[in-house]
Amino acid sequence: MCRCKYPKSVIKKGINVTEDERGERCYKVSFNLGKKGSHVLVISRAPKGVEEDSCNSLYKRIVKFMEENKDEFKGIQKLTIVNLFTVYEYSREDLYEECILRGREYIEGNEDILYNDEVIAEEIHDADYIIAAWGEPLEGLDEIYISRVELILKSLRYEMMNNSQKKHILRVGEVSKKGYPKHCLAWSYKDKLENLFE
Repeated sequence: MCRCKYPKSVIKKGINVTEDERGERCYKVSFNLGKKGSHVLVISRAPKGVEEDSCNSLYKRIVKFMEENKDEFKGIQKLTIVNLFTVYEYSREDLYEECILRGREYIEGNEDILYNDEVIAEEIHDADYIIAAWGEPLEGLDEIYISRVELILKSLRYEMMNNSQKKHILRVGEVSKKGYPKHCLAWSYKDKLENLFE
């Protein structure tokens, strides 16, 4: 796994991680990127580990893309990342194996004190800009994956219809052949922000 320095815009003391009590699952990661601007939410597939002194390739790609496009967001104060699944992912196979061993509710993060669906719904409500970035379904988890995506889409539609503030719901670049938004690690810095529902 690639480890590197955080981009300069990240305030290291402003990195907040919400995990379960054993540190095996992550519900959200938030980065403070400035004193003013928008709250941007990225909905990805599964979390990667967060360390204060080094940044992995997933978070670096997201933060750098946000830096490159901060004018589109009218500046970024806070960047939050939530996921369809809460188990720290090192590979697709790991996520599949955890599902077999511990069950669907465990990998979804919906069987403990914290409920991932509630965390995601709250973040969707609070964000100014929401970027769908979950990628294609995982082999062996297709049914669960599609169910998770449908739940997120319902939450997004609910917010669009019931929130007095305009929500900007986006994707990065073109959709896949099956119609899914690109996963964060597939983003190119040349990709443009597009409306998710167009």
